Amino acid sequence: ACAAVREAVGPDIDLMIDGYHWYSRTEALYIGKALEKLNFAWFEEPMEEESMASYAWLAENLSIPIIGPESLGGKHHSRADWVKAGACDILRAGANGVGGISPTLKVAHLAESFGMDCEVHGNGAASLAVIGAIKNCRWYERGLLHPFLDYDEPAAYLNSLVDPMDENGMVTLPDRPGLGEDINFAYIEANTVSHD
Repeated sequence: ACAAVREAVGPDIDLMIDGYHWYSRTEALYIGKALEKLNFAWFEEPMEEESMASYAWLAENLSIPIIGPESLGGKHHSRADWVKAGACDILRAGANGVGGISPTLKVAHLAESFGMDCEVHGNGAASLAVIGAIKNCRWYERGLLHPFLDYDEPAAYLNSLVDPMDENGMVTLPDRPGLGEDINFAYIEANTVSHD
């Protein structure tokens, strides 16, 4: 599948893969070696993240950048351990996964202190705000290829998307107040179950 995608888009498009902690060490190494030949930009979360030693081993044995941890708890504290152990080449954090905007910024600054990129996990207003505030993130994970979600439809509580994509495939920071969301207050009022 990865080879077919590379063939379809050609050599000049950056491709990444999220293994969603599905593989064993040997499987991750095998896949990683194949991804190196296909010139993939990174290999994300291929194994269970509770085994930092497995990630350090994989990062040592592959030239493709390993990105993580994504699902691991511990906010910036666990990510500091990953950097120290050499368990990843790119740090991963997101406002929804590490406890909000401030902990995500701490992870990004931690990564920057070690000359690493920090890729922000997940889309939405909080993630977009973090990306706008840091300089060591190259990508915005809008979720274009998810098979069951339509990222071009706003959530019911929003009037419009906070992250519309332009004709060149670019997303810009919103200029509305706060985090830039266009909140549908009528929807919220109509669906409120109680007022305290």
